This record gives sequence, structure tokens and C-alpha cells, in this order.
Amino acid sequence: MSVGPDHERWADTAGVYVLGALPEDEHAAYEEHLATCATCRAEADELRVAAQALPLSAPPMLPPPSLKARIMAEVEREAELLASAGGAAKAAPKREKRRWLRLPLPALALACAALIAGVVVGGVLFAGDDGRTIDMQSTLADASAELELNEDGAILVANNLPTPPEGKVYMVWIQKPGRAPEPTSALFTPRRDGSATASVTGDLDDVETVLVNTEPLGGSTTPTSEPFLVANLS
Repeated sequence: MSVGPDHERWADTAGVYVLGALPEDEHAAYEEHLATCATCRAEADELRVAAQALPLSAPPMLPPPSLKARIMAEVEREAELLASAGGAAKAAPKREKRRWLRLPLPALALACAALIAGVVVGGVLFAGDDGRTIDMQSTLADASAELELNEDGAILVANNLPTPPEGKVYMVWIQKPGRAPEPTSALFTPRRDGSATASVTGDLDDVETVLVNTEPLGGSTTPTSEPFLVANLS
């Protein structure tokens, strides 16, 4: 199969082209190349079949509202791990640009199907193992939060939280019937957009209330301020 002029320049571009992700100036130049290069034209035709099949591979599914906060929490966790790795992260080999887009058609279709399945399963997991989500009562203007219960505890997802005062942090407490609030290891501060995510681990079957207040850095053994977020589990 014949190749056209500048084939080496455009050899990795078919996948980006069929997905509509090429910059406008490169898009026009690549189409000119396709007119003279049978090899790239055949590759683009094959990949277009896989790209057109993507919307039919899984039923549409709305992500839960907390998905953004969960993803950002995971991104921040990965960033901390990379930062702690130091030079090891810098030594990682540079990935070849666009190379994955040159997979043969069956392999590409399989990879796309696996990606879609992962998104669907991830969406179900993000929604909570038992599907129980509790809105938290807030005393702060514009702030909102919800508690997503699962078999390992709960995930607190908040939005529009103000930055705590200097030297302070937000802390999660649990309270059982007839008992004083007990501290948890969940200490957090919101991101710049006011969103925050905190994990509350452990068995919550006997817990009546989950609370969030402001404490000194490192937390406290007994509350030193009134809660501003409250979730009633009963």
C-alpha cells in the first residue's frame, strides 16, 4: 500500500483525527495528506469504525454529583505519592506521543470496551455500596455536603466550604446514642474551589450522628467548637 509525502510526520495521527481532536491547522494539513497517502487513509477508515461504535458500547449513565470531588481527591493523592517519590518520578521514561492510537482495530475496540466498562463500574462504586446517601445539615451559608455510606464506613463530600482559620482544620466526629462525640482520623481542608472529600472508616451501624467542626491542626480528643455540618444516620 502506497504512502504519501510526509508520511513519517503523520504516521501517528489517524486516531486523533477520527476522534476530532486535531487542532484546526493540523486537521486541514492532515486531510491534504490523506488525499495522497493510501496507508494513512486505510488506517483512518479502520479506526473510524471503532470510534463510531463507542456510543453504542454501553448504555448512557449520569455520574453522581460527587464524582468531581472524588476524582480530585484521587488526583491529589496520586500527586502526593509522586512528590514523595522525588527523583523516581522524574526518571520515568517519556511516553511516545499518540502511539496508543496505532493499535490494530480489534485491540483498539477491546481497549475502548474495557475503558467504558471501567467508567460504568466506577460510577456504580462512586454512588456508594448500599446506595444510601444522606444530606448533611449545614449552618454555613452556601455550603453543602452529603455522606455516602458504604460497607467500610462513609465518604463525606462537601462543596462551597470556606477556608478554615489559620492554624485550624476541619474534623469529622461520630456520635452514638447517649454518648459524647468521638474523634475520627478524618481531618481535611477544602480545595480552592471549596470542594472537599473525607473518608470516615469503620463500622457505623451504631452511630447516630456524624458531625464536622473546626479544630486545631492535628485534631482534638474532645470537640472545641460547635459542628457546622451534621448528618443524622438514624
